[in-house]
Amino acid sequence: MQVRPYRQYPVRLGAGQSLFLQAKAGSVLAGTSGRLVLSGAPIWLGEQVFRSRLQLEPGQAHVIAQDGWITLTASPHGEAVCQVILQDSPALVHTLHRLGEAAG
Repeated sequence: MQVRPYRQYPVRLGAGQSLFLQAKAGSVLAGTSGRLVLSGAPIWLGEQVFRSRLQLEPGQAHVIAQDGWITLTASPHGEAVCQVILQDSPALVHTLHRLGEAAG
């Protein structure tokens, strides 16, 4: 079994804000505060495109099942924070690092 490196980043979203990011299968999202809605990568079911949606509460975690673009959206009622634990992806690591610096 090959062990892949991973990196962990905090993501803070203001009320109603969204983040659209590319995640690899095996990446983990762990809610730390506030409520997030996770929209999974689009998949074809029959002749229609489907995106799974789930709520991520503080203390809950979700493992990404397939590579693709996901959307994290904070509740309109307040800020939300989660830890994004990624399989190593240089472009995404750079983007999340910049977001972390901007959030201060």
